[in-house]
Order: sequence, then C-alpha cells, then structure tokens
Amino acid sequence: METISQAISDTFGPILRPIFSPMNGPLSSLPPIVWTLSAVCLFIAAMGWVFTLKKEYVNIDSPGKGPLYDLRFWTVISMMPHVIVYLYFGIKSL
Repeated sequence: METISQAISDTFGPILRPIFSPMNGPLSSLPPIVWTLSAVCLFIAAMGWVFTLKKEYVNIDSPGKGPLYDLRFWTVISMMPHVIVYLYFGIKSL
C-alpha cells in the first residue's frame, strides 16, 4: 500500500502541489474541526442549491408527481450519509 501511495504522490504531486500549496499554509493553522465544518457546509449548500432548480426541470420523466418521485429530496437523502461521516470523524478527532 505504501508503494502505491508513493507512486501516486510521485505522479500527481508535481502537478497538484502548485495548485494546493497556497491553500495549505493558511488552512494548516486552523483546527481540524474547521475543515470538517467547512466540508459539511459545502454539502449543505449543495443540498439547498438543488431546491432552487425548478421541479419540472428536475423531474422531467418522473412517473409520478408526489414527493417520492422528486429527485431533489433523493439528492438530500443520498448526501446525508456523507454529512454524517464527516461529522462523526470530525467530532471523533477532537
């Protein structure tokens, strides 16, 4: 596993390092809970954004009209495990 990780770092490191280095300095001074809460806020923003889309546009070929067929609700349901995992490991790392 270590060799695979090293191979990935050797391959993509030179490409990605210039992009992410300016962010790593300021972010490394923040506590890890801030990183976790920032990621959770991005997930919540994405969940809120889908509700700005027109229901007719999202559910073009929907077989029904009820909330069970509304893909916006399913987006929120499918993203909730991600939020829970981020919060679980973020709080556990405290």
